[in-house]
Amino acid sequence: MLKKFKTSAQNLTTTRGLVMTAMFIAMHAVLGIFKFQFVLENRITLTFAVTAAAGALLGPVPAMVVGALGDILGYFLNPGGGMYFFGFTVSAMLGGLVYGICLYKRSSKRAVWWIILSVFLITLFVNIILNTYWLSVMYNKAYHIFAVERIIKNFVAFPLHVIIIFALFMLIDRTGVRKKYL
Repeated sequence: MLKKFKTSAQNLTTTRGLVMTAMFIAMHAVLGIFKFQFVLENRITLTFAVTAAAGALLGPVPAMVVGALGDILGYFLNPGGGMYFFGFTVSAMLGGLVYGICLYKRSSKRAVWWIILSVFLITLFVNIILNTYWLSVMYNKAYHIFAVERIIKNFVAFPLHVIIIFALFMLIDRTGVRKKYL
């Protein structure tokens, strides 16, 4: 596990790794502008797919950078989309960490199980528990007010996230991006 962090951190020391990280940050920020808004602060974006791709190709350290800087840059590109709250940046970093640990240097044979595990961990701990807490702190309302609708939203979103990330993972493998550029 420690070796995974070391090799992924080395991706931030090469020109190719830095360019790919910057590209993922830009994609994360731009895709964050396009949101499907539910009630209150429940939104669906495709930023998770960018963070998952960064985790699969570059590892946990660059994926954490993509999550954090993509979240911050996305806010500055679309400040009218809500107020900035640092907690969501922490959540974006944790998402990158989980995707990087679960998907970096994984073969496509067992990819679906690692994808399901990563989406499950992020859905439960980051999206439902942590982000619901951030919303309760941000709006100074009780946790349970946000929890029910967030559980429903994430229950619906779970299979969609798995399918999208699996398709992206297979696309990365079949196009040879991993072998050609890393």
